[in-house]
Amino acid sequence: MFRALVFSAVAAGCVGGLVVSVFQWAVVTPLILEAEIFEQGVTTASHGGAGTDLARTSLTSLATMVYASGLALVLLGLMTLADVRIDARTALGWGVAGFFAVAMAPALGLPPVVPGIPEAPLMDRQIWWIGTVLATSFGLWAILQQKTPVWLVAGIGAILIPHLIGAPHPQGASTDVPAALAAQFVSASLAASALLWVSVSSLAGLAFSRLATADE
Repeated sequence: MFRALVFSAVAAGCVGGLVVSVFQWAVVTPLILEAEIFEQGVTTASHGGAGTDLARTSLTSLATMVYASGLALVLLGLMTLADVRIDARTALGWGVAGFFAVAMAPALGLPPVVPGIPEAPLMDRQIWWIGTVLATSFGLWAILQQKTPVWLVAGIGAILIPHLIGAPHPQGASTDVPAALAAQFVSASLAASALLWVSVSSLAGLAFSRLATADE
């Protein structure tokens, strides 16, 4: 079981992370580079040559695959503790829930930002982000698992509380980054996150079901 869990997580993380890395290179990274021009007030030539871009892309891809492997390991571990059947379909459902709890819900208050956009203090953002993830996770669990009116209300309330409190934002801050560019980055970042959760979760579930059956 443990062997299947680890190998499935690593395999799904490498494959899914690679897919997401290609998307980031093609869609997300160009937006970051464009924003850095406004942040630094420089031309694109100052970003470095092909070697610098290649190193940056390679390190980002490696980090994405490591993160994806860790995500898959945690996901499979939680599913094991919950004693649910692990296959591609079930893992995908958990992955979608994870995307909403970890990415979509926090982004409603603290959307991803490109360089050059002022942000609230890091500690304030981290506290709100963690609270939102925990509240949303509980809310989804209450709504999807308990399936009673009382738990439905409790789940909806838990999901709404962080947003009623409000995310921290800087006061009186301004930026030279165009609003259209910032909006494009939010959409691209959420798309990359959705691709990560969907691909990694389904691949992890598929790999685990195959390896677990082979070990029996």
